Amino acid sequence: MDTEAINTGEGMDEDRGLNTNTHHDNEGEEESEIRKKVFDIKLANKRLTEDEIVAQAFVFLLAGYLSTTGALANCIYELAVNPDVQQRLYDEINGAVDADTGDIEYDRLARLPYLDAVMAETLRHHSLALPLSRYPTRDYKLGTTGITIKAGQQVEIPIYAIHHSEQYYPDPFKFKPDRFMPENKHLIKPYTYLPFGVGPRNCVALRFALLELKLTLVHTLLEYRLVRCPETDVPLRYKRFIHQTVAERLCIRIEPRFETNI
Repeated sequence: MDTEAINTGEGMDEDRGLNTNTHHDNEGEEESEIRKKVFDIKLANKRLTEDEIVAQAFVFLLAGYLSTTGALANCIYELAVNPDVQQRLYDEINGAVDADTGDIEYDRLARLPYLDAVMAETLRHHSLALPLSRYPTRDYKLGTTGITIKAGQQVEIPIYAIHHSEQYYPDPFKFKPDRFMPENKHLIKPYTYLPFGVGPRNCVALRFALLELKLTLVHTLLEYRLVRCPETDVPLRYKRFIHQTVAERLCIRIEPRFETNI
């Protein structure tokens, strides 16, 4: 078994059907090489400090609940106000699940391009985090720009602004999952899609979060139809919440997809 391939992830995605995940295709060559060097360490020599343990526990709780539920709520909202998108997604899902059990295998789930595109567009259009903050550990020169970022200087990447820039996403305030379909992925410029961050310090639970979101969405759409109602805000209204975007309310109607006799 090729241990180098395991450490870097090379040769794994395509075999396991993960090559449809846009979220893994957003870094340039330089960033990819840096990531490989960062992870080229002996884990046996790594020890966590108490501060690191506390910090990680806090992030797991915050990111594991707020971001996941927020992304799912926003996706359900978009499907309700875009019935054509919902129908197309339902048709893809319905054709992929086991007709007898209603279950779907992991590899099959990862190979559903429109499901991945819908989730990717949701995470782009509804960016939970407004800025992404980082602190360099040493002085760093930005290419040939003449700009040097000093060690310890806070750097904020404006995720919301990048995700809604006409320069990178035509008609950025429109919900268009086709942006992330396989035939259009080459149009997405590296470092312009940042819901999970990018590089060696990106979201450690990226794949787990996507698995949660996709499975929940699959089983929801198989049983229910999401419908716009008079209380549905179009467009959404947002309220201030630290450095995150949170809707004032998300109201839709949920209807059983099939009649049941009780």
